[in-house]
Amino acid sequence: MKILLVPLALMCQQAIYGKRYNSLVGPYVAYGELFYSCDPNNTTLPWNWHLRASHFNPYKPKELQLVTGNVTGVNVAIDDSCWAKVVVDLWSNNQWKENAFIFYFKNGACHALTDNMPGFYEQFFKTQMMQENKGRCIVKPGVYKVNNTPVDWTFPRVPIIPYGRYRFRLSAGKAENVYGCVMADARTVPKPE
Repeated sequence: MKILLVPLALMCQQAIYGKRYNSLVGPYVAYGELFYSCDPNNTTLPWNWHLRASHFNPYKPKELQLVTGNVTGVNVAIDDSCWAKVVVDLWSNNQWKENAFIFYFKNGACHALTDNMPGFYEQFFKTQMMQENKGRCIVKPGVYKVNNTPVDWTFPRVPIIPYGRYRFRLSAGKAENVYGCVMADARTVPKPE
């Protein structure tokens, strides 16, 4: 029997086909699981979000998540004179590996939002920004609501990332003042062809 398998395997090499192997890093689909606040020292910051997203369907990865909730700002605007910092922690070996990725924008927090999270920006802020600011990038204080709105969680400035579970922490402010700190637990999966 073994003698027959070797010639058979050598003769049939052209007919062996396999599925594409997904590596650990590549183009991805991101989706949020949990959204919460990271206010330091139990203080309430001027900007916060209260969001809930629909469950991600792995059989329909191109279907956008539906988000319900609001982003609320009180007393201070976020514009391009503000800074923004994004710290991304990676879940590995049953614990968070902190500071896996750090993105710091010394100026231009508003444009950093529009460039790096266009789907989120479009659903929450674009209509208000175009009507009131005449092209300038200023997110004024207010309540920005969405109700079962599809949000595209693409990050065009980060086209490839390791697949897995992440904790995303976004903070923004001016000088030493922190205006907001929000967090999201998210996952990335391979992008379908």
